[in-house]
Amino acid sequence: MKLTEVKFWDDYWRGYKLPNEVDFSFSFERCLANELKKRLPRIKGKVFEIGCAPGKWLAFFYKNYSIKVAGIEYSDIGQSATLKNFKLLSIKDPRIITGDFFKLQPKKKYDVVMSYGFIEHFDDPKKVIDLHLKWLKPGGILILGVPNFLGIYKPIQKILDPVILDKHNLNIMNLSFFRGLEEDFNLQTKYISYIGSFEPSLPIAKYKYGNPLQFFVRVMLYILRQIRKFKFFDKLNHKFFSSYILAIYIKR
Repeated sequence: MKLTEVKFWDDYWRGYKLPNEVDFSFSFERCLANELKKRLPRIKGKVFEIGCAPGKWLAFFYKNYSIKVAGIEYSDIGQSATLKNFKLLSIKDPRIITGDFFKLQPKKKYDVVMSYGFIEHFDDPKKVIDLHLKWLKPGGILILGVPNFLGIYKPIQKILDPVILDKHNLNIMNLSFFRGLEEDFNLQTKYISYIGSFEPSLPIAKYKYGNPLQFFVRVMLYILRQIRKFKFFDKLNHKFFSSYILAIYIKR
């Protein structure tokens, strides 16, 4: 069962500012990009991203690894934004599919298959991961990333907009779930860890000002965003306050 619908993503991508690529001044994107470069020093071939809009991570792989990029996007508006973004970033020969990931059969397999913030939107994430693997060559690399709405983020998000939590599968936001995938799918684990340190941009607010408590939380998060510009905090990670889980596997 999907926890989000196409309208949610159409609304999300409508009016998205372009061009859009990895911003190293943004603490979360800096942490994820640096970890990917560290854990994947050499890759080649073709990369496929599931839920790829607006294409910033495909652009990251294109520019850092000279690898051909492809992806699938559920939302027509998201696909259009991605293709426009690639044009602005001078990315050549992208292949972006629009459609329901659950209904499409892969016509080709890829050297790298990845998703960042996709599998947590489903009640049965292992079914979704199994579909990821159908697009991946044997010996290829599977990259999975999910936000961590547990720990300190859960009470913060409840204050700002509890509906956001309903759109995420909180049960998979722990390292035990990702460690178990090695046996479930006969994978070789390359890396599993919390990353991102505390990320004040993760909680999503429904109202610009809201009630006094919501306003106070927003002000505190704004102050913390200024502090998180310092790279010193990037390596401080714990399940209570780290904003993201990154897992990298090799398909046997």
